[in-house]
Amino acid sequence: MNTLMYISAIGALVASTAAGVPATVGEVEDRTFQSVAVTQDGQPRPLLPGTVIQLRITDGGLHARAGGNLIAGQVTVESTHLVVTGVHTMQAPYGTDQYAQDTWLAEFIGAGPAWTQHDDELLLWVDGTEIRLAGLPEADRPLLETYWLVESTSRPGSPPSPARVPAHLVFQDDEVQGALSCNWLSGRAVVADTTITADGLGTTKRMCQQEDILLEIAIFGVLQGEVAFDLDADRLDLTGPDGRSLHLRAPF
Repeated sequence: MNTLMYISAIGALVASTAAGVPATVGEVEDRTFQSVAVTQDGQPRPLLPGTVIQLRITDGGLHARAGGNLIAGQVTVESTHLVVTGVHTMQAPYGTDQYAQDTWLAEFIGAGPAWTQHDDELLLWVDGTEIRLAGLPEADRPLLETYWLVESTSRPGSPPSPARVPAHLVFQDDEVQGALSCNWLSGRAVVADTTITADGLGTTKRMCQQEDILLEIAIFGVLQGEVAFDLDADRLDLTGPDGRSLHLRAPF
């Protein structure tokens, strides 16, 4: 079944500063970089309208996104290279064009781009393709339009349980969309000062594994009626009418 699309092991990323001295992962760790230019053979390579490439390395993991599915893997430092292993791409149905762009970015990363980092700029390149990114200032993430990863769930009186299935939510105007690794969900979600009023949440009807189903039930158990939210930097807590909650984190 289509839960995660695994990409073959990623080749090494050659690391150097603009002065030719090898950079370290610490120079780009815990920072979000966003694309300012993408070129191929010296010519602009347009992205889909309204999309940018974002990349972040945190706690030994790499996250990248080009407006659609999240690409993630584990990062280790090996001499002058970054080696990314266990790379996977979430498979939410964003449409044919977005799928093609996600696949292109995954293949670019998988080809082992060289990189340089100087001040607030990060440059990745492989063959004739270059992605130039600028560091973003750290700030509180907005509730709307942020890609929120579900990290754990909890019930009243019990500690949070890890969400072992990849899942995310994106709130947009008066709706919410998101995905488990199996089904795609959407519904109405009206945001007020400290609450979200959710109704009509539905999903696609794929045959899913038990872990997917259990997390789907947990999400539905929270996103019904008036839901309280607490937003703190890159963390979002959602608490439903009966006290059940979802704990989410923004990867960028």
